[in-house]
Amino acid sequence: MDPVNKIIQDAQKIALSSANEAETRLKVIDNILFDILKWTKDDVSVEHRVSEDGKTTFADYVIKTASTAFIVEAKKIGESFKTKHFDRRLKLNNNNLEGAFGEAVIQARDYCRKLSIQFAVVTNGEQWIIFPANRTDQVAFNSSYAIVFNNLQSALKDDYTEFYDLLSRKAVINSSLEVTLLGNREDQIEERRLKNTVRKSISYDAKNPIYPLVEEAIITSFSDTITEIDSSLFERCYVNTPDRIKFDRRVNMHISKSQHLFSSTPIRPMQKRDANAFRNSLVQAKKNSKPLAIVILGTVGAGKTTFLHYTRNISAADIFEKNNNAPYPHWIKVDFLQYTNDTSPIDYIYKTIKDYIINDEFFSNYELCIQNAYKDEINSIKKGPAFLIAKDEEKINELITNKLSSDYDKVKPYADQLIRYATKHTPVFLVVDNVDQLNEEAQSQIFTDCVAFSQRLKCNLVISLRNSTYVEHRNSPAFNAFDFDPILIEPPKVEAVLSKRFFLAKNMLEGEQGDFESENGIRFHVDNKAELISLLQSSVLGTEIGNLLEVLAAGDIRNALRMTREFIEHGYTNPGKAMRVYKEHGNYVLPKHEAFRAILLGNQAVYSEAYSLVGNPFDSRQGKTNFQLLRLFVLAALVQYSADPAFQYIEGVEIRTNLRKIGVGDDDTLNILKDLCKLRFINTAGHDIPEFKSSFYPTRLGGYITRELISNFMFVECTMMDTFIADEKVWEELKNFERLIINSSSEVIKRLGFRKDRALTFYHYMQTLYDFLLEEANKRALPKEWRTNPIKESKYTFVDNLNKAMYSAQRNYG
Repeated sequence: MDPVNKIIQDAQKIALSSANEAETRLKVIDNILFDILKWTKDDVSVEHRVSEDGKTTFADYVIKTASTAFIVEAKKIGESFKTKHFDRRLKLNNNNLEGAFGEAVIQARDYCRKLSIQFAVVTNGEQWIIFPANRTDQVAFNSSYAIVFNNLQSALKDDYTEFYDLLSRKAVINSSLEVTLLGNREDQIEERRLKNTVRKSISYDAKNPIYPLVEEAIITSFSDTITEIDSSLFERCYVNTPDRIKFDRRVNMHISKSQHLFSSTPIRPMQKRDANAFRNSLVQAKKNSKPLAIVILGTVGAGKTTFLHYTRNISAADIFEKNNNAPYPHWIKVDFLQYTNDTSPIDYIYKTIKDYIINDEFFSNYELCIQNAYKDEINSIKKGPAFLIAKDEEKINELITNKLSSDYDKVKPYADQLIRYATKHTPVFLVVDNVDQLNEEAQSQIFTDCVAFSQRLKCNLVISLRNSTYVEHRNSPAFNAFDFDPILIEPPKVEAVLSKRFFLAKNMLEGEQGDFESENGIRFHVDNKAELISLLQSSVLGTEIGNLLEVLAAGDIRNALRMTREFIEHGYTNPGKAMRVYKEHGNYVLPKHEAFRAILLGNQAVYSEAYSLVGNPFDSRQGKTNFQLLRLFVLAALVQYSADPAFQYIEGVEIRTNLRKIGVGDDDTLNILKDLCKLRFINTAGHDIPEFKSSFYPTRLGGYITRELISNFMFVECTMMDTFIADEKVWEELKNFERLIINSSSEVIKRLGFRKDRALTFYHYMQTLYDFLLEEANKRALPKEWRTNPIKESKYTFVDNLNKAMYSAQRNYG
């Protein structure tokens, strides 16, 4: 007999025998909860103690996971509930809450209020009523509605899908109760974030007084790309040393690398053995019978555009030297950074090629190129349509001019004719960059157009892509049509890049004079602005700040450059003192906390994840308080796995399995994984879009978040400002500290004391939220990696950092 029929039959039997509540629970309710609705024994506690005001009672069932909880109040099967037989929804007003049914609902409601649980179920085995018992959305209990299943025939057969989709474990962990009973899966509705309470006029706003003196040089030197500068300077600024760190002792983690994307080993020009491989391929192109097809791969900000510029203008510049008397190789760069949607990709490619043709000495030379490119077509015109006027040179020339002008205006036929001629005599390289900036549909069209163009005209194709973009499109017809040779650009060492950029800035300012006014009104004269760059450099290279920039950049050189720009613009609050110390001792290191604050805030008055380059591990932004620390929970587990030298990746399916056990729905899990990847706390091993079929590993930044930064006073104080505070008492405490801090702005030590107490209050609150997830993990005996407690483990260091800050303030200002 199938389980459903057996439960219905058992219910009928015990109803006839006037079974008590215990027998109803054993033979009907337990079977429905565990066998039909698939709740596990770890999810359920029975006879749960409920104590308040010196009185103790016991709730029949408390069913709880990390996502939500509800109470089941059981009555004996013969105790009939007077509900309206044909209505699925029942309003919980006083008229409907009568007799045994009303008593059961009120009893369950009171249990929920005492245990801070939102939902309740009352059942006599036959009838199942599900309702919101403890609402936090300002809707009165008596205005709420219950969902009613009036008998087992309805719950387990006629309306089984509706019953299962409301009350099963799978449904509940995916927010079925919240959506059905409250109309909203989120319980974090208000914007209870401290950043919204701070008046910007009195917010901390650090501005470096010396920045205006060096602004132009810093913007130029630390821009994402320096391809516009003089070639000799560019060569001196180019870094070809990859970041090779494999183990970080400070956070005790092995640094995993992404999986290879090719069956063959790609060329790695950042390594000595492959340093000239791309140049050699360009040289060899003239001898090849088949055009080259090369894909330049790298992560975001790895330096792909810089590598292409270095190749064209430095390492392979001699290959493209112009010759006034013969065809020479051509490098036609199509940069989609300037592309707009008002033209098609192929039209943009042709427009770029036309601009190149107009400005190139070979392609714009009629005798050397144009007449030869059109030679066969001109002869055909003379033999055919223009035969009768073939002897009239003036008319023939006019006809040829009209033909060339017509093709020139149409662009495509003119470009095709010239490029086709050139490729018969010399290599032509179509170099396509920044395709990643466009939407997926446009990317696919560009790949197709570029491949078709290159095949048709025998061009060599070089296309630069992010690893993730290549993974998305590698099985497309466009990529299959060409056998691409891969070149992998690895991110260079951040410190080496910054060192070269400081050199460039120094070079630009050498010999210039300037004045600035320090924070106390004293005017300083600077004989040589290059000294200011030396001062700034001394706070970065070889210091804690430099290491911090490298970690926070997470392999993205653009981010490292942007953070350095922001730290230089906002990081120095006392440049006068800095200059004095630097001149006396030849060195000055900016206090780490000032630099860190400048990096985290950028040009914002307070921290906001939307504008910062560093994400917030204290707020998962899922709209559910129970899941607020889920980012940190998942990240801590992955970082713990990485302590094992044998660890490489963890499968997405394994992450999903463990989170399902504690009651996290698949949608929430996937959102967390996507967020962690977006924030660069973790990566997918295959550069693919995060999915459950993906493999994941933590980045070095992820390791520092869980083992270093969450114990850093400045990091906690900044990220706290953009963290949701659900607890009313904690929220009021934090707001009160904010007022006290503002009112003691002139008393440094007192102000810091309030900041310290505020940070501790916040830290303890985060601990309670994390403990909730950890409790569920321990209850279900998840693998040990999932049962770490990074907040508790960091607490001693965090308190020590707070005390050091107080000691430093008392020493300097006491």
